[in-house]
Amino acid sequence: MPNDRKNEIELSETYYWDHFSYILHYVDRHYLFLLQEAEIAFLKDFSKLTFAAQCLYLRLASRRSTCFRIEKLNYPEIGELATPLQVLRMSGFLSDVSDGVESIFTKQECVSLAKKLGIKIPASASKEEAAALVSSADLIATFSTGVVAPLRMEVFAFLQFLFFGTRSRDLTDFVVRDLGHRAFVEVQEDDLKPYFTTRDEAEQKWAISMWREWFYTTSVSADEILASWRVNLMPIATELLEPSVRAFEKTCYALGRLLEREKAYLEALEVYEVSLTGASLERRVRVLQKMGELDEAIAWARVGLELCVSPTEIHFFEDFLAKQASKKSIKQVTASLKQAELIEISPEYIGQVEAGVVAHFQAEGYYAAFTENQIWRNFLGLFTWELIFADRKEGFHHPFQWAPSHYGKESFAGELPLHLLEDRVALLSLLRTRAEANQGAMNPLVDWYSLDFELMERFLQVMPTAGLAAICQYLWEHLGTHVKGFPDLFIQKGDEFAFVEVKSPNDHLSAIQHFWHDFMRKNGVPVRLVRLKYKA
Repeated sequence: MPNDRKNEIELSETYYWDHFSYILHYVDRHYLFLLQEAEIAFLKDFSKLTFAAQCLYLRLASRRSTCFRIEKLNYPEIGELATPLQVLRMSGFLSDVSDGVESIFTKQECVSLAKKLGIKIPASASKEEAAALVSSADLIATFSTGVVAPLRMEVFAFLQFLFFGTRSRDLTDFVVRDLGHRAFVEVQEDDLKPYFTTRDEAEQKWAISMWREWFYTTSVSADEILASWRVNLMPIATELLEPSVRAFEKTCYALGRLLEREKAYLEALEVYEVSLTGASLERRVRVLQKMGELDEAIAWARVGLELCVSPTEIHFFEDFLAKQASKKSIKQVTASLKQAELIEISPEYIGQVEAGVVAHFQAEGYYAAFTENQIWRNFLGLFTWELIFADRKEGFHHPFQWAPSHYGKESFAGELPLHLLEDRVALLSLLRTRAEANQGAMNPLVDWYSLDFELMERFLQVMPTAGLAAICQYLWEHLGTHVKGFPDLFIQKGDEFAFVEVKSPNDHLSAIQHFWHDFMRKNGVPVRLVRLKYKA
């Protein structure tokens, strides 16, 4: 189980200032050369603020709201707020606002303001509807001591973006870590490397991230979204820089799917055409098939077969091409499922079929446990711990990474110590030691909640060395595509053991499951595929 450090940590009163100061120090050290005038001015002006003003700005800028009622602000660690408010106003970090602030008032307050305007708000009205009826800034001013909004918010967000390399993380990551909700492998500050090496890299990913946020929150039509994509994102496709590739691909895929749902197939193809990911290629083939453009669909399926490494993606292209060649072809996965053994379980296990099969095998004298992907991931994660985190001067950009940024890519290397598989007693001891030393620390493979050393010991007692080595080596070389699809259960009775894939009456076998079943059998690891039937 993960460490419970929550009771051991007491945050300082101004913990948020400590965290932002860490980011500013990092930016000053690694990114000063690529900062522009607005960011340099922010750093200079912020450093001149009083400590109280800095704290107040961080409090307001870190909240979701864009404006705040002064009488509602209360930060005991800062004390009285009149002076820091004035300092922030004078320094260009805060402004008084009056227009469009009705939404920050409660419905009852909006009703009171409306009465002064002679407007009656129905009791059934929502807060938003009530706020929309209140538009007099003068009346709001008489009701409130003032409304303020933090300024320079884009620069504030951009500095954090430089530190994290993404818009999806912010100062709250520090708090989550400090409270013990997440633990990370420690990397020294001197070993952290900047995510971006040029201003162009940072600006490009920032632009993609901002557009993507707009895409997921906007209420405009699909046509308007596509028009915006053509202007703002499509030109980037020809000059895409490495840090932006994944964000760009995911954004294009999401837009393409939206256009497909709108049955705008030509437009969806236009978006998919700038991407060569397996997911986008598959959608392109499917759309072309729907449009009756089979020759073109077949051509792109062949491209997909050449480019893709994921079993699921490869299976789609293989199956598509096979179907075009012979309409009578039967999927390998379907044929495999037809040969599955049949097991009867009680109807009480409807909805929890794995538990029913565990009970079935336990009644036959087997040790049986639900494992699916976790026994393999947990084993490999502990087995390769030193390889994953050995070079902490490469691929770590901030303290909140659970693996190097190049984890799972071709550049992520390291030879597995397969000789350790020969002595299972020593190996199990090594795994226990690593688990104890790193308990709760984030690892891309290890799930601390499912880590079970009784299961691990039984697993290592019976797994053939050659088979274990082959599976670990293949998984290690294909971390980006093959970490799923392992059988549901592990059963063992003495030297007899097997991995068991459980399929309910209407369930199907996926391509990645079929791949691992076949790979395991070829390497001397028994796999049993069972279909369920409920007892009458």
